[in-house]
Amino acid sequence: MTRDDEGRIALLSLAFGLLAMVLVLVVVSASAVHLQRKRLFALADAAAADAADALDEGAYYSAGTVLLTDGSVRASAAGYLERHADLPGVVVGEGTGSADGRVAQVEFVVQVEPPFTAFVPAQFARVRIVARSSAVADLR
Repeated sequence: MTRDDEGRIALLSLAFGLLAMVLVLVVVSASAVHLQRKRLFALADAAAADAADALDEGAYYSAGTVLLTDGSVRASAAGYLERHADLPGVVVGEGTGSADGRVAQVEFVVQVEPPFTAFVPAQFARVRIVARSSAVADLR
């Protein structure tokens, strides 16, 4: 007596192929989000360095010790973002500013949609990325 296992092997092969395809799509989507995250952090680092150079002349010449203000850091970060952003939808976050007048803190926020999210529920289809960076103003 022989058993015919052809149908079961085909079903098993189809299941493994489907599993492999899902794993590839998940890895590609995660890699795309990671690359966008790295680009956003690089943008925040450059904007923080640019904002640290944005001296608030009015505050500096009146107080003599305050190099940066919240307004000067926010304006510099927004201007840098406008000139150099290659990610659509990036906005300046609430954490952007200067607490002590010497350190520029920049926060950028973006909502990204990973590739291959057609089969994912809508509440999981977008990923929020927040990048924070800081730079010290050094006036000599």
